[in-house]
Amino acid sequence: MRKFIVTVVFMLGVAALSLSQENVIDGLVLDAETGSPIEGVQITNISTNEGAVTNKNGSFQIAVRNNQSVHLILKHISFDSLEIETDPLQNKELTIRLNPKITYLDEITVTGKYEKTRPYRSEKVTMKEMEKSNISGIGNFLRNEPNVGGVRKGALGIDPVVRGFKYSQLNVQLNGGTKIEGGCPNRMDPATAHVDLNDLQSITILKGPYALKYGPNFGGVIDMTTKSIRFYNKFENHIDLMAGAQTNYTGLKSSIGVYGGNNLVAYYLKANYKQYGDYESGDGQVIPSSLEQYNVAGSIGIQPAEGHIVEIGLDRSWGRNVDFPALPMDERNDDTKLFNLNYLGTAFGESINFLRFKVYKSNVEHEMDNKNRPFSDTVVAVSNIKAINSGGRLGVNLNAFKGRLEVGSDYEQISKDGVRNKSLIMQPNLPSFYEDLWNNALIKNWGVFAEWQRTFKSIDFIAALRYDYNTATSDTLIRNKPNGDAVYEDGNTISSFNNVSFSAGITWNISKNSSLLFALGRGSRSPDMTERFIILLPISYDPYDYLGNPQLKPEINHEADLGYRFAHQKMGAIEASLFFSYVTNYILGELEPPSTVKPQTKGVLGVKRFTNINKAYLTGFEFTYVTAEQYKWFVSLNAAYTMGINPEAIQYIYEGVEVVDEQIIKNDPLPEIPPFEANLSFGYKFLQQKLTPELNIRLVAAQNRVSVANNETTSPAYTTFDFILNYRYNEFLRIYGGVTNIFNTNYYEHLNRNIIGSTTPLYEPGTVFYMNLIINL
Repeated sequence: MRKFIVTVVFMLGVAALSLSQENVIDGLVLDAETGSPIEGVQITNISTNEGAVTNKNGSFQIAVRNNQSVHLILKHISFDSLEIETDPLQNKELTIRLNPKITYLDEITVTGKYEKTRPYRSEKVTMKEMEKSNISGIGNFLRNEPNVGGVRKGALGIDPVVRGFKYSQLNVQLNGGTKIEGGCPNRMDPATAHVDLNDLQSITILKGPYALKYGPNFGGVIDMTTKSIRFYNKFENHIDLMAGAQTNYTGLKSSIGVYGGNNLVAYYLKANYKQYGDYESGDGQVIPSSLEQYNVAGSIGIQPAEGHIVEIGLDRSWGRNVDFPALPMDERNDDTKLFNLNYLGTAFGESINFLRFKVYKSNVEHEMDNKNRPFSDTVVAVSNIKAINSGGRLGVNLNAFKGRLEVGSDYEQISKDGVRNKSLIMQPNLPSFYEDLWNNALIKNWGVFAEWQRTFKSIDFIAALRYDYNTATSDTLIRNKPNGDAVYEDGNTISSFNNVSFSAGITWNISKNSSLLFALGRGSRSPDMTERFIILLPISYDPYDYLGNPQLKPEINHEADLGYRFAHQKMGAIEASLFFSYVTNYILGELEPPSTVKPQTKGVLGVKRFTNINKAYLTGFEFTYVTAEQYKWFVSLNAAYTMGINPEAIQYIYEGVEVVDEQIIKNDPLPEIPPFEANLSFGYKFLQQKLTPELNIRLVAAQNRVSVANNETTSPAYTTFDFILNYRYNEFLRIYGGVTNIFNTNYYEHLNRNIIGSTTPLYEPGTVFYMNLIINL
C-alpha cells in the first residue's frame, strides 16, 4: 500500500511538472501601416517576467508555460506600446502589428485613441492595400470600399460617391485641410485626380455629416494622407522604389521617394510617372483610355525644439492627352501647383495636447479640346480654365471639461475663370469666337468649429458645432451667339449664407469586445461653382445643357446613424451600420422653358437650371467582417446598399425634342445611386507569411431602382473574380502579381457615363495581368 501511494504521488508530480513545463511561442511584429517587420521590439511576458527582442526580420521567440494564459507587453521607441493576451495551447505563432508614434503631420495620428472611438461609420485604406493593386487612380481604388462608388467618364478622374452623395456634397481633402479645385466643368479632374496614389500613406473616409472640424461637411469627408517627413534620432537616408506594369489598359507606373534626416531636420523628395494605352472590355470593344501623368514633389521640415515641427511642401503635377470618351472633350494639358505650410506643436504642457496651423494654395491650369471627336470637322473647340483654391486652418486641442476640446477656424477661397474658343471649320470666313465657361467666379468660406469628447465609464461621447459664413460672386453670366446677340444673361450673381452645422454621438462599450454606436447630425453646404455659375454646358448624365443658379439655397442633411462593433482576438471583427438622411433644399436640375433660354449644344433635349427641391431621403446600410490577425488563413466580407427617394418629381413627356406634357412622379428614386454590392476575399499565408495568395470576388446587383422622371436607365448585375499573389522576400523587397476580371466579364458600373453621342455605356476593362515591385531601403 505504501509503495502504491508513493507511485501515485510520483506520477502526479510528473504530471504536474509536465503541465507546467515551458513551451515556446514564435512571433512576428510588423508595422501596422506599411506591413514591414520591426527590429528591436522588446517583448515581456508579465506572467513569467521572461523577455525577448525582435530581430531584423521582426521575429522573436519567447518561453511560456502551457497551463498559463500569456500576457505580452510590446514596446518600441518609434511605436505605440501594446498589451495582448493569448492562449499558448492554441496559438503558438503570433503576428502582431504596432502603430507608429507621431512621426509626421497626420491629423489622425495626433488625435490618437479618440479618433478610434468614433460613433459613426468610417473606413481606412492603408498603403499596403494600395501597393498590391494594379489600380492607378484614387477614385477607382475607392470603389472597393463599402458604400463607395465612382462616376467613370474616361481614363482617369473617377469621381467618388459615398452613400449616394457626390461631388461637393463630399469634403475631399489632403492631409486634414488642403483643398484642390479641378478645372473641368464636367469634373474630368476632381480633387482625387490631382493626387498620385503612390504618394499616399492612407485614405480615411468619414461617413455622414458628423466630423465638422475638417470644414463644411454635408455627406462625408475623404481625407487623403500623403507620405511625408520623418525625424530620426541620428541622421538616416532611405529610398522607396516602385515599378508596375500590366496588360490590357497596357501601361506602366513608377515611383521613387528619397527621405531622411535627423532629430532637427527632415526631408522627403518624390517623383511619379505613369502611362497607359487603350483597353478592351470583356467583349473585345476597344475603349479610348490612354493617358500620361507625372509629378515631382518635395518637403522639408525642421524641429527646432522637441514637440514643435514646421514643414514646407511643394508639388507639381502634369497630365497630358488623357482620353474621356464619355465627355464632349479630352484633357489635353493639366498643370497643377500645390504649396503648403504646416506647423504642429505638442509640447505645451498638460493643458494643451496640440496646436496645428496650415496654409495652402493650389493652382490648376486645365486645357481640353474636342479634336478627337467626329464632329470636330465642323467645329473645333478648345477650352482653357484656371482654378485657384487657397486657404488655411488653425486648431488647438485642449484638455477641458474632463475631456478633450478642439476649437479652431478655417478659411477657403475658390476662384475660377475659363473660356472656350470655337472655330467654325465649314465657315472659314467667320472668325473664332469665345464663350465664357465661368466668368471670374469667386467663392469664399470662413468657418469656426468646436469638438468635445469625453468618456463616461462605458460611454464615449462626442459633440461638434460649426458655423460658416459663405459668400459668392461672379461677373455677369452671359452667353452670346457668334454675331454678338445674347442667348442668356444674368447679372444677379451675388449671394451670402450663414450656415450652422452640429452633431453628437455616443459609443456604448457594452463589453470588452462589443460596442453600440449612435450619432445624429446636421450638415450644411453652400452651392458650389458649377451649381451657381455654370453657363449652358452638358455636364450631367442626361442629355441637357445645364445652367447655374446664383440664388440657390444651401443644402442641409439631417442624418442619423446606428452601428454595432464587435472585435475578438480569435473570432475576428464585425461592424454593421444603418443610416437615414433627410435632406432639405436638395439641388437638382429643372427644365427651363425654351422661351427663357435655348440649348447651345447639338443633340441635347433642352436646358436644365439648378434648383432646390423641397426634400429628399437617403437610407442604407454597411456590413463588414474580417477574421482575426493571428490565423494564417483570412476571410473578409463587406456588403452595402443605399437607396434615395425624391418624394415628388416632374417627368417631362417628349415628342421628338418638344415637350408636350408633364406628370408628377411620387417617390421617384434619386438618380445616380449605386446598387447593392458585396465583396468577399480570402487567402492563406505560406512560408512564414512570406507568400500569400488571395482571391477577391465582387458581386454587384442589378440597379432597377432608377429615376423615372430623369429617364435614367437600369444596369445589369455582374460578378468579377480577381487573384493576387503577394511575396515578401525580406524587409526590403516585396512583389505583388495578379489577375483582375479573371473570366473576362463584360460589365459596366451603374454610375459609368455613356460614350458621347450614343446610348452605349462605358464598359470596364476585361482581363488584366499585372505585377508591382516594391523596394524599401
